[in-house]
Amino acid sequence: MENTINFETCDRCSLCIAVCPYEIFEKDESGQIFLNPEKIEFCVKCGHCMAICKSKSITIEGLSYDNNFYDLLETNIDSDSFINFLANRRSIRNFKDKEIPKEILNKIIDATSFAPYGVSPKDPMITVVQNKEIIEKALLLMSNFYEDLVKWIKNPISRYMIKRGINQETFNTITHHIVPAAKTGHYNTKSGNDNISRSAPVIMIFHANKGAEEHTNNAIICVTYAMLATHSFGLGTTIIGLIPPAINKVKELKELFQIPEENEAVMSLILGYPKYKYKRTIKREKREINWI
Repeated sequence: MENTINFETCDRCSLCIAVCPYEIFEKDESGQIFLNPEKIEFCVKCGHCMAICKSKSITIEGLSYDNNFYDLLETNIDSDSFINFLANRRSIRNFKDKEIPKEILNKIIDATSFAPYGVSPKDPMITVVQNKEIIEKALLLMSNFYEDLVKWIKNPISRYMIKRGINQETFNTITHHIVPAAKTGHYNTKSGNDNISRSAPVIMIFHANKGAEEHTNNAIICVTYAMLATHSFGLGTTIIGLIPPAINKVKELKELFQIPEENEAVMSLILGYPKYKYKRTIKREKREINWI
């Protein structure tokens, strides 16, 4: 199937021209809308043109009105309710020993399909881990990784190599936060404490091909949608930054989670039923704002 316009039903409203981010749609001298053949390759299948076309006259390769679109309902949430929803969300690190029904997990994953993306809608992939035995094995490997990280940072040569191989932000996070905590045994799961996955019944891992365009930003947006969807079901969740680096550096972890060798883990989410209920939220200091 190719990108096409049904000229018999097209009413020439030009909305597709207005919303296409790559200006693929154009109008000829007679007013007929057409697809510029020199720009079609830039189509990222965002679906804007098909979503706005009243007569459903546009077909983008890989998309169909029956399978990929449904009519929008009027927005039924006011701004105060939405802000209250955000205020009630907390990062949850204490969970009940209770399984999450697969039906709910599927709905959370479905919610990520509404997330915007930079280039490819297929990135990132999501791995959902519910198997307790696999999680326990993984935690031991992660614990060992962070014990080794302390040794690597302590060694001047390996510290230098680590600093050269990552950006300043990541290096500062490692040296100022992760390593000091790891030195105290905070991530040592051998003692019976789980300060990595927090004994959550489910871990979601967001990963993509290492060279996939915009996959890091896509994963950040995708995990945010999943986090908010999780909250809407009365579940608790936290985005965990400790899990992806360990997966990317420990081959056994990647194999355990069945993540393709060519992929890198970008984000992870722990989720489950909250063990405790918070009585209040915290309003943090207003961020520095620069009005121009």
